[in-house]
Amino acid sequence: RARPVVTVNAHLILNPMIVNPDNKTCQLPVSQLLVACFTVRVCADFEGQSISDKIVLKGELQLDSLKQKGAVKRTLFFDYHQSHHYFSIVIERQKQVHCQDFLVYLRDETEFRDKLSPININFNYSLDESSFEDSLTVKPILNYYQKNSLSEQAYILVDCGEDNLCIPDLQLSAVPDTDQLIIGEENCVMLIINPRNDGEGAYEAELHIKIPPEADYTGVERNNKALRVLSCDYKMENETRMVVCDLGNPMVAGANFSTGIRFSVQHFENADFSINFELQIKSSNKINSTSNLVNLHINISAVAQVQIRGVSHPPTIILPLHNWEPKDEPTKEEEVGPLVEHIYELHNIGPSAINNTVLHVGWPVSKREEFLLYILHIQTHGPLHCQTSSPINTMQIKFAVPQDTPELAAFLYNSTISHYIRRRDVAVAEPHRKNSPKILNCTNVKCVLISCTVGQLERGKSAALKIRSRLWAQTFLERKNELYSLSSNVSFEVKSMPYKVQPAKLPEGSIAIRTSVIWSTPNVSFEIPLWVIILAILLGLLVLALLTLALWKCGFFDRARPPQDDMADRQQLTNNKTTDA
Repeated sequence: RARPVVTVNAHLILNPMIVNPDNKTCQLPVSQLLVACFTVRVCADFEGQSISDKIVLKGELQLDSLKQKGAVKRTLFFDYHQSHHYFSIVIERQKQVHCQDFLVYLRDETEFRDKLSPININFNYSLDESSFEDSLTVKPILNYYQKNSLSEQAYILVDCGEDNLCIPDLQLSAVPDTDQLIIGEENCVMLIINPRNDGEGAYEAELHIKIPPEADYTGVERNNKALRVLSCDYKMENETRMVVCDLGNPMVAGANFSTGIRFSVQHFENADFSINFELQIKSSNKINSTSNLVNLHINISAVAQVQIRGVSHPPTIILPLHNWEPKDEPTKEEEVGPLVEHIYELHNIGPSAINNTVLHVGWPVSKREEFLLYILHIQTHGPLHCQTSSPINTMQIKFAVPQDTPELAAFLYNSTISHYIRRRDVAVAEPHRKNSPKILNCTNVKCVLISCTVGQLERGKSAALKIRSRLWAQTFLERKNELYSLSSNVSFEVKSMPYKVQPAKLPEGSIAIRTSVIWSTPNVSFEIPLWVIILAILLGLLVLALLTLALWKCGFFDRARPPQDDMADRQQLTNNKTTDA
């Protein structure tokens, strides 16, 4: 309380307070660039009792002080190119005002975006105690009840009328280029966006797009001249994925244009029946800073085309079998009869995936306790698990199972299979139309039901089932010349798809694969002796000679001439006689 109190009257004056960025009257000494500038004046005087006539103040000026640390400072000191400056103010005597000027310039508009918020200039001061005489036992102190800091604000001139206050009228509309997304398709979506400003300039105007979890930002449309190309960045805001696009600084009054933003939608694991994009324009204006909020909904659907196809290999069995004799109790598969393989493929054409599918095969195995097609082995390919309604190969017939059959590989990779039929020197008897083959299927013979569950099949994937069997030849040889068609019935039903979205009707279908059993008639072939051939040739030549002689005797080979030719010959003969005479 005993220390002398110094009361300082300080002032901070800006000239001008509104800076026109287009009025570039100052030239930087090094770069020679013209910049807009203004003056910051600091003035101070003091009074007090029991103090000397001269004091020194330590001053600190901070430009654009409201900007956080690391942010771009819009103004710098002309002489120092810094936004912070320390200096001293020497006041010679009491109640005498001392002023000091500092030239400050505005950075180029390309170096910052904020043009609306004020440029805050802060001035702090304190006593320089080192300037007092050491003989003073009690050194002066600043007035405790008076602030030792001042601040003023400068503004950047904007095109907002006389009040320098911009009130925009931001409007936003948007439509997607598709109203339906199909799971499994490429699903590239472009949002055609139309931002406009029906009011005054909107500063730091940005388009904010909230990306749904199912989508990914891929870029800006650049191939359409009718759409403006914007500068957009991908950002994360509080774990929310955003696309932020620059609309201009300012987005001038009357701005109205269209742009295209592209997204790829592929993540449908937890997708509902639609995805939602949220769009809005935001600016730094104090009034009407945002546009209307736009919500775009795009529906999601699951569609899969599933095909069941099959083949019999071979498609036809020709009886009787060459060099084959039946056995009462066969032990090897060759002793049963010819090999018959059926291959079925469940193919997902797509585009969506399927799962939880059931596949049923009805296989004609016997009739009246006589075997028809005797199953030896069931082979699967892909996510397929099968079981039979009754045991197979009950007679324990030995068979060989190749690891990879060419028939199955050809069917899977080529979608069709070239049926190889072993040809013999027999001619197939043409059946009469009245003698049509008897169809043997699950409606009139005993069948084994093969039930399979199929796992998830993506687009273009397949699951295949191969049944290796033998035609029980003894059953058919006992019914000579009777034609049969052995038919297996295959059906499938898709129970669900691996998405929350399910189609109104799930795929299903069925086919019948037939193996025909027909009979042949043997070729009647015999060898002709050589002497018969020679005798036939000689007889032929003799007949030809006799025929030629008979024709010659009849005058067939005499030349018949016209009458004019005879008169000409006679005239020529007369002329020759006259010449001789």
